[in-house]
Amino acid sequence: ARNWRRGNWGVRGFALDKSSYAATGTTAGAEDGSNDGGPVHVSVVAAPTSASFADVSLPQDGALPADRIVAVGRTDGSVFVIKLGEEYLTNFVSVPKLVVEQGDKNEGRSGGGNDGAAMTVRVDNEWMDAGQLKKGMRDEQAGTMPECPTGGEDGDQTTQKQAPFEIMHQFLATEQGEPIDCLLFDDVVGRNDSIGIVCTSAGGSGDICVWSLPSTDAKAKGVAIPRAALLGGVHSDGIVSLETMVLQSPNADERNILFSASRDGAFALWDLDRDGELIFSTRCGGVETDGTASLTCADVSNPNSWEDGYDGDGENDNDVILLGMSNGYVFGYVVQELISSAASGQSDCPEPNLRFRAHGTDSGKGEAVTAIKCGGDGTILSSARLRGGAERPTSSGSRSRSLSSFILLTGGEDGSVKQWEILSQKTPSSPPKVRMEHWPRLSSQRMKRRSHLFSPGHDGPVSSIAQQSKCDSSKFLTCGQDGSVCVWSASSGEELFRMDGFSSGISSLACLGRELLVTDGMEGYVCVHDFGIEEDAVSDGYDLEW
Repeated sequence: ARNWRRGNWGVRGFALDKSSYAATGTTAGAEDGSNDGGPVHVSVVAAPTSASFADVSLPQDGALPADRIVAVGRTDGSVFVIKLGEEYLTNFVSVPKLVVEQGDKNEGRSGGGNDGAAMTVRVDNEWMDAGQLKKGMRDEQAGTMPECPTGGEDGDQTTQKQAPFEIMHQFLATEQGEPIDCLLFDDVVGRNDSIGIVCTSAGGSGDICVWSLPSTDAKAKGVAIPRAALLGGVHSDGIVSLETMVLQSPNADERNILFSASRDGAFALWDLDRDGELIFSTRCGGVETDGTASLTCADVSNPNSWEDGYDGDGENDNDVILLGMSNGYVFGYVVQELISSAASGQSDCPEPNLRFRAHGTDSGKGEAVTAIKCGGDGTILSSARLRGGAERPTSSGSRSRSLSSFILLTGGEDGSVKQWEILSQKTPSSPPKVRMEHWPRLSSQRMKRRSHLFSPGHDGPVSSIAQQSKCDSSKFLTCGQDGSVCVWSASSGEELFRMDGFSSGISSLACLGRELLVTDGMEGYVCVHDFGIEEDAVSDGYDLEW
């Protein structure tokens, strides 16, 4: 925590060969010109969903697995799942290799002999650590030599060998060579023989691919990455958000749901437990048919996914979908009401439970909401939970949940960053509906124990907002197209520190507990910012000439 306050951190990372994944593989991915042979860069990074469940107020991140893993999408449509190491820099290069496959034994057999007709040879690619590859080549030329534990390359004295980064899985998510625009890595959903699923979207088709990641044991046996589902027919433009949710049913069963939203205003819920079966889809009423407004970002507030048995009544009235629009507005929908409307046969999009202008009223630099993040418990909800779920009697004598709230963070096209408290309450109507309002409503109003405006913000659109954990809303991070990362105090509005020096705009942030932050924005490199280091290690400095 002290390093976060003081802005002390170490840097390490890995680099992926800038050549196209398909250039050395078996799948041609650039025939349509989507990837015209230029250098391939990292387009997005994603942390596993379990990382956001860790309670960072604990002395240790005990809820996180020992092996820290991130997913990386690239501009050629390839996806890598990387286990983080301690080495300062690991360079991964693609090495062509010949693969000989034996076909059907009965094929090509003549007179009891094998004439080779049943064998096929193809060129595949293998990604290897460049340092280990060079060492293996040197050892092969000079003969196998025992490795000296204290001697390194060129005579450097390395007292302890650091663990390198490791590629656990890699696959080509699209054959059109389009950049991976949206990436979700869920390590909670999946079969027993997998480590989770990866959901990808590329280009403007609106199709979503769900990939099942085999376990390490299965990988050792040569199991390929299977595409578990292809979700299409709903979106007709690029996907802007993919999020997993957990919904409760009346019989206390949990359903794993995928939420998706696209620029054309369409958003949908898919049942991941039933091979991506469509549950609900509609088009946001805030998207104008003439194209003057579009859906730019989205997120979900889903306390059922991390608050065990919070509702206890099989209802999902606390689960909310938040949509950010290009005209500066934010729309909110209660998931339970969307599912009920679909069950009743309603085809039109229901009226939003929340609608307000978040950005663009006074900046003059662009009005779009470009990033949105549900920030966990609000001030009212926290106190209600401490009382065991505050309820009050209604006129009919039944019990109804009291007013509750959650935090919402938004970033604008003008670079501004704002914090809101979203208040919700069930109305006594039949069927009951949830009424939602935002606070502050006027520029003269203030939030309780929290800041509303964060200054100076970014010099350009805010591209992503992240938190270390759903259990800690004391600070949050933003990144922008100006190539900077800002860390903010949620209570004072103070910019704790800023990270500059990225070579391009940053599109995503991946927090792994309270110690590690993973970022793109360095072309073919992925940076791991380590806030768990000792202070004297920071003073030693780093050579960042990658």
